Amino acid sequence: MIGWLRLAFFMYVGLTIIYFVTSIYSRSVRREKLEKEWDTDPAREGQTVEERSAFIEAGMVHYDKGLKKRLLWLIYILPTIGFVATIYFVNWR
Repeated sequence: MIGWLRLAFFMYVGLTIIYFVTSIYSRSVRREKLEKEWDTDPAREGQTVEERSAFIEAGMVHYDKGLKKRLLWLIYILPTIGFVATIYFVNWR
């Protein structure tokens, strides 16, 4: 029993590291996409840096409330389901 708990602890430590790295990468990709969208739109030529920053921050707020951000929780959910299913089938089947 203690072995399973130790394995679960280290699994969650690893999953936390993976979650944070993936989250940082996903945010940087989204920010870069917003920056490119601003730079390639000819209607936005001549606008100030503050307007560009406001556009990017508004896009990041929208990203934080969106589905892609929530799907990152699957990094925890799917391995947990697999871990519990493995324990069940090994011990009680």
